[in-house]
Amino acid sequence: MTSYRLAVDVGGTFTDLVLSGERVGRRSYKTSSTPHDPAEGVVNGLRAIASDLGIAVESLLERTPAIVHGTTITTNALLTRSGARTGLLATRGFRDTLRLRQGLRARQFDSRTAPPQPLVPRWRVHGVGGRFDRRARELEPLDEQAVVAAARAFAHEGVEAVAIAFLFSFLDPAHELRAAELVRQELPGAYVSLSAAIAPEVRLYERTSTAVVNAYVGPILRDYLTNLRTRLKQLRFGGSLLVMQSNGGVATPEVVAEHAVSTLLSGPAGGPIASAAAVAPLELPKAMTIDMGGTSFEVSLARGGVTDVRPGGLLGDQAVTTPMLDISTIGAGGGSIAWVTAGGMLRVGPQSAGASPGPACYGRGGTQATVTDAGLLLGYVGGDSFGGGELSLARDAAERAVDAVAAELGIDRLSAAAGIYDTVNAAMTDSLRLATVSRGLDPREFALVAAGGAGPVHAAALAADLEIPLVVVPRDASVLCAAGMLVTDFVHHGVRTVYGRTPAPGAASLGEAWAELEEAARAQLEQEGVAPWQARYRRSLEVRYVGQVHQLELDLPEGEPVTAALLDQTLARFPALHRERYGHVLDGVELELVNVRVEARGPAGESEPAPPVRPGEPPAPRGERDAWFDGRFAPTPVFAGETLGAGARLEGPALVELRTSTIVVPPGTALTVAPSGSFLLHGAQAPLDGVLDRLHAGGVSV
Repeated sequence: MTSYRLAVDVGGTFTDLVLSGERVGRRSYKTSSTPHDPAEGVVNGLRAIASDLGIAVESLLERTPAIVHGTTITTNALLTRSGARTGLLATRGFRDTLRLRQGLRARQFDSRTAPPQPLVPRWRVHGVGGRFDRRARELEPLDEQAVVAAARAFAHEGVEAVAIAFLFSFLDPAHELRAAELVRQELPGAYVSLSAAIAPEVRLYERTSTAVVNAYVGPILRDYLTNLRTRLKQLRFGGSLLVMQSNGGVATPEVVAEHAVSTLLSGPAGGPIASAAAVAPLELPKAMTIDMGGTSFEVSLARGGVTDVRPGGLLGDQAVTTPMLDISTIGAGGGSIAWVTAGGMLRVGPQSAGASPGPACYGRGGTQATVTDAGLLLGYVGGDSFGGGELSLARDAAERAVDAVAAELGIDRLSAAAGIYDTVNAAMTDSLRLATVSRGLDPREFALVAAGGAGPVHAAALAADLEIPLVVVPRDASVLCAAGMLVTDFVHHGVRTVYGRTPAPGAASLGEAWAELEEAARAQLEQEGVAPWQARYRRSLEVRYVGQVHQLELDLPEGEPVTAALLDQTLARFPALHRERYGHVLDGVELELVNVRVEARGPAGESEPAPPVRPGEPPAPRGERDAWFDGRFAPTPVFAGETLGAGARLEGPALVELRTSTIVVPPGTALTVAPSGSFLLHGAQAPLDGVLDRLHAGGVSV
């Protein structure tokens, strides 16, 4: 009996599914998301897969030992501020930690910048007595009566989740643990989030904010996973449900339910993993992945096949300190709404039409013009071939929506549609520049990997703006994040704050700290079924110049014993990394150790690789339609992407339609199908091997 492995990525507009099995290879599916009940969209997708296979959905799930799931439910709850009613317990005298932040404006040179509103209003923040100092010495015992009084006040306020963040709790969590016991006694059903468990490291504001965000989104994720597991069990699913984390790995529902903040990039985190697999056969040293779906546009960079993991950052306007893949996001997708400012300027996004009602051309009641509506009128998107022909787009509805924008701007319909397309491209180009140029990187040295249903429509235009010589469109580009989830590992991170300037605290104590973190991670992996010999560990050390606020992370060689010589070799790399990141070094300034970290990995299962693509017949168009290039319509041949075999080559203008996306090939650009099956866009006059050679050499386009 065939065994299957499934990945499900629930986005704001579409739910993507990828099926892997010995006899079916790899197949991708896309259904509409159901914001009112995301689990319903997942089940709808499973039924679609079962129907395609000609079996009952119960039979499909009985043969599926594992489902890997990515979701935007916590991200959406945070960004739309629709999370749980949350209270905060803080050390007495530190009630305003969330409001004070770091004392800096988000835009330092804009005096009108309003500070972000905390997720917990001040009247639901209670300060309680009890204090440790920076050496983990108890200066004052926990005021248990104050904790009980605060918990009763929370009950009166209808609080659903409580965050607890005390001063120096990362050194000794005893007060937080006891406070949690008392809160659970007074509020038995409340979700309790401890900063010492969620973010056990220095920086009071970031640690407090992370605990609060975890409490704010935790009940939403917990209830959703409970509902989803119940629905799957009703359909006879007895396998493992694994949830994608922001760090690029998976964990069990029990783990992520307690660490909900770790899923804030759950959906997009699969993209860089699949992107690395797509460019590996091409031996490209640098790749920049874009993922343009229905609601958002994500960017990530990979060098040497590895995407950086950052220890935290801002999501929305909230600070979190939890390991996550370095992915930046803006509100630009196929469903992004076009609008006109009071000053008569065209803007696109960040508001989105979402899955319901969706773009006007979906015919589901939407009336506002979106990027997809513009793409339909410009000929990039086929009205009868959208979504593999499963959804016929209403051109008249798109025309009415774009006409409304055109009337506000005082221009004609096609100029407005082209303006929407160019405006969203400009926003995405700025995002790509921010991800590269602002870090001292040259975008021309990267291959651009286009993912998401809308990504291949815009990829060539973005590459032209940035002079990027090569675009890679994977065969399963529109469901790339879900495809990446199939090949990810169990991943867990541990952190411990250390103090002292080099050479203190010394190799022995640091080695002991790493060993304890590895042991905790090993126990977690064993609970998830990973054998000790399968586990891999990466140790790192966070270092800064004395007096600096932010630190840089240095990796240690895997498996080598921690000695003074090894630490000296590691710290010797700091000046070069500092120069690369900030453009200078501080000669003669002493170094300070901040945190030690461990990343633990173990295999979460294997999936069938995508079948190789064989050479096919010479490309032959299946039709033609007018498409907008260089300010006018041009008759453009339309090719079926599934029929293009390895080695196939065609020149633009052309449109290559995949089941759930379209690759736009502008004039002067060629498309070549790689042996791996990926579609490569490059200059028509530049030999493909030459482009790859320039990328290998880190050169620029011609």
